[in-house]
Amino acid sequence: MIHIEDVLQQNGTVSLSKAALLCSMIDNELDDELVEHLKKHNIYAVITRAGGCGDNLKGKILRNTFGAAENSGLLTINMKNRHVITSLVEGILASFDSSLMSVSGGGLKIGLAVRDNDIAMGIYGSIGLPGLDVDHEISACRILYHCLED
Repeated sequence: MIHIEDVLQQNGTVSLSKAALLCSMIDNELDDELVEHLKKHNIYAVITRAGGCGDNLKGKILRNTFGAAENSGLLTINMKNRHVITSLVEGILASFDSSLMSVSGGGLKIGLAVRDNDIAMGIYGSIGLPGLDVDHEISACRILYHCLED
């Protein structure tokens, strides 16, 4: 039987990027339980969602990520930390952005995980062309080390 610890462990410690990605993939009803579990490993996390079409979806990903990070107290609100969030979102969007993204719609779940001055972002969900039943499941993760300010 696989336990959550088996999934999260990497080189003897809980992986921050795995924690963020798991936050974005876990069933909605288990969000709070996972966030509490990660605290035992000195990882502080928040989970949010974004949905929309085209550039509206990209904007919602950025705004919802900012809102979740700042409103939850996960990050201190300052310009450097806002730049870090922007860099995370930009890197993740680059991994699946294409010319079809401007007309695609989707629903995504976003996980942010912080340990010390490191932050990871995971995103999971589907994007597709409305009305055509052409959906693509996507997942991406990015981590930035030694970048957050108190």
